[in-house]
Amino acid sequence: MSTPAELRIATRIHFGLKQWLGEGIDVEVMLRQPDEAREILFVCQASGNAELQSLARQWADASTERKKAARPRTTVDKPAARTAAPKAPEKTTPARAAARQDLAWARDTSGFGITQPAELAPPEPDTAGARWHKPSSWLRLVS
Repeated sequence: MSTPAELRIATRIHFGLKQWLGEGIDVEVMLRQPDEAREILFVCQASGNAELQSLARQWADASTERKKAARPRTTVDKPAARTAAPKAPEKTTPARAAARQDLAWARDTSGFGITQPAELAPPEPDTAGARWHKPSSWLRLVS
């Protein structure tokens, strides 16, 4: 199963390759088939494009993190002393870091549309349409 970080990176790789080569990738195939993902990452690393190379490194980091999280934790069974009270398990939650945004446009936008309101010019007076709204001008008698 892929993580949201891997989906985000695969999507960015798709659009990066589409811009660089003119052809994108199938993101679903990259997420489900490790062999295809490896081939795509080889292309990214060999491209010479700094953004694609960075995305390939990010993909490798994200997939190793996913593999570490999926690995079962091994505990060393130590013989406990009968007089010692059992220790309460320590609850540690890993801090989630914000996703790294290394694209130039990513600093200025969230990716969901315009971040700043557009400069609006004052509306120009509509002299031709103003007469249409007056019922007295609808019927004109030609003499």
